[in-house]
Amino acid sequence: MAGARQIVDPPAFTALPHGLWDSIQHPTPNGSHWQQGITWIERCPTGDTTYDECLSVTGTGAPAAPAAKTGNVDQTTRGATPFTVYAQFECSSVGVGDAATVGADALARVEQRQVETAFWTGVAGGQPVAFPHLAADAEVVDSQDIVLQPTASPVVTGGADVAHALGALEQSLATCYAGQGLIHVPRSALPTLAAWKLARLDDEGRLVTPGGNRIIAGTGYTGSGPDGVAAAAGTSWIYATGPAFGYRSDTYVSPVRESLNRATNTLHMLAERTYVIGFTCCLLAAHIALGVPTE
Repeated sequence: MAGARQIVDPPAFTALPHGLWDSIQHPTPNGSHWQQGITWIERCPTGDTTYDECLSVTGTGAPAAPAAKTGNVDQTTRGATPFTVYAQFECSSVGVGDAATVGADALARVEQRQVETAFWTGVAGGQPVAFPHLAADAEVVDSQDIVLQPTASPVVTGGADVAHALGALEQSLATCYAGQGLIHVPRSALPTLAAWKLARLDDEGRLVTPGGNRIIAGTGYTGSGPDGVAAAAGTSWIYATGPAFGYRSDTYVSPVRESLNRATNTLHMLAERTYVIGFTCCLLAAHIALGVPTE
């Protein structure tokens, strides 16, 4: 009990910027069927060039006949599975009118971190059930031959300096996906990127690399490698993907009548929200050293 002291609201919560959900695409859902998971056709073209032998010259004579055109668009059926983030708390039935608001606020305070941890590790509810995710060293295919999880491809290992590692990561990303991709880094790596002048805000306030790829600085990103093992002290893993997209439900708050334990006159309030997140074409990894330049 507060006694003679006035009861006031605590400080408002503000989520950190440049998180996962705010950095990915949000297609408009067609109903709620997506909450059972989603499937899409991934098309990742490499492309090629050709010429007209009648109009072309080589500088040393007419060119040979061009090679026959061949298929150069990889098409893969991909899928993503749902997971749910929740916050549950107990409170006295006195002040029932505020319980729903408190529940939604409690969820908002942990939602970003929990979503990002699930997306990095693939773990939800203590089980490896969130697909796709970043730290993955094996492909997962379901019973319908749909790829739920691609394998992360390390392009730099051994804790390289971040300028070299990011350059290699972005080059591999450009080869895999020619448009703007995503660089996923834990918060612990941000000072290193800033010290090396490898992160800046664009004109719209988004965090990007010098090459123009968007940086997602996840509060829940763990820095672990593709095998799920924590990075050694002073190092971190970072990942690159093609563009990502996601769906999420409205926040569900349990009704008071379903939350009341009449034996103890206590409310067990639950607030939760379901997510599905996917990405396309690329999953690349690099192991970087943390710290400022020494020269």
